[in-house]
Amino acid sequence: MSPTAIAADRAKQRVALISLAAAVGILIFKLVVGVHTRSLGILAEAAHSALDLLATALTFISLRIAARPADANHPFGHGKFENFSAFLEAALLVAMAGAIAYSALHRWRHPQAVHLDFWAFAVMLTSIGVDWRRSGMLRRAAAEYQSDALAADALNFSSDLASSLAVLVGLVLVGVAQRWQIGWLRHADLAAAAAVAMAMIGLAIRLGRRTAGVLLDEAPPALAHDLRGALQGVEGVTDLQRLRLRRVGSRYFVDLQLALEPDSTLERAGMVRRAVAERIQQRLPEADVVVETEPRRLAAPGPYDRVQSVAHRHNLNIHDLLIYDLGTARRASLDVEFHLELPESLPLSEAHNLVSRLETEMRAEVPAIREIITHIEPEAAQVSAANRLEARRVAERVEQIARQLPEMIDCHDIELRRSRGHLALSCHCSFPDSLAVGRVHELLTQLENDIKRGLPQVSRVTIHPEPSSDNRR
Repeated sequence: MSPTAIAADRAKQRVALISLAAAVGILIFKLVVGVHTRSLGILAEAAHSALDLLATALTFISLRIAARPADANHPFGHGKFENFSAFLEAALLVAMAGAIAYSALHRWRHPQAVHLDFWAFAVMLTSIGVDWRRSGMLRRAAAEYQSDALAADALNFSSDLASSLAVLVGLVLVGVAQRWQIGWLRHADLAAAAAVAMAMIGLAIRLGRRTAGVLLDEAPPALAHDLRGALQGVEGVTDLQRLRLRRVGSRYFVDLQLALEPDSTLERAGMVRRAVAERIQQRLPEADVVVETEPRRLAAPGPYDRVQSVAHRHNLNIHDLLIYDLGTARRASLDVEFHLELPESLPLSEAHNLVSRLETEMRAEVPAIREIITHIEPEAAQVSAANRLEARRVAERVEQIARQLPEMIDCHDIELRRSRGHLALSCHCSFPDSLAVGRVHELLTQLENDIKRGLPQVSRVTIHPEPSSDNRR
């Protein structure tokens, strides 16, 4: 768990503890005054405060449990204990509202005189002040730390303000009824108790709906829409195929699947995953983000792509892939040729077995294949030591050979190296800008063959083609 998350958990627990201490004091005050005055409104408020005390204690305990790190039984952490405690608080609110409503009905049938004095009004004014102060404190903490448990307490104490005001108005009306003998106002205290019960039920519905959605992994539509918008414009992403959100306590878990451009490399895919995770965490700083990427598949890949995909699945490098169609209109018949690079120290028997398995998979992938010819060549496992050689006479000979080719403009930067007893020659050749790549390749192949015939001591020739307009020399 990050230091920021640990500090947030401690701050949430501190706020809950302050709220708990306030709930104890208010409960005792209301209970004593309620018994003294025989006011059902004050007693209803005392019952409400008792519920507040229970809910606040539950909140404090749930925050301590939610702060525990993930384990084998809770791989997503213990954060949902916050949401569960808020859901229990909603159920307690409904139960207490029912009890208050029943008491109000009973008092309606069996009236009792309410004894009003200074303490009756003092306790309600004190309760309003305390609830106003702690509801604001809890609301700010809940918003800052994204805590459902603290949000539940904040909603609870906000409703306490309204119900306390209703009780205070009821007490004033009872006082008016007793002073001026207005009979129907004597039931104002009962009406205030009923208002408290209704406020508790309304709060329970709001709280229960919110926490049930989190417990059932309901994804916030607005947040999902925001995250989709935040991912717009990430280079390399062609489609957002899946976005799943899960909230556990104050932390979000985000699971995405992205389609990338077909030619994306593993390195490029890693860069895209990091960029996407950073954008998500800018919106949700403590989110746990898992990003899966896969190349967008072509609608109907042809034999060339399917043959290459078989080699890629085995992390094998093939090149010079050619496929010849020898079939008729009724039946396709393909011959496949390619060069396969394998470790130079691999025994021939193992290399041949590997090639046989590869060719079997290619035939299964492309049933129209008639024959496969695989040229095995060594894949250099490390950088080879080499010495540069004086190549003036060799360069003159290469230039002489190159001048005999049509469409060749010049041959330059000719170098000769000796490595492990073999000579390797490299050079740059210029061609007209408009010459097609296919034609350039034909000329380079011809030049390579001519150089090896004219300089038989050279075992490897590498030629870099460039347009005549290139000015990097």
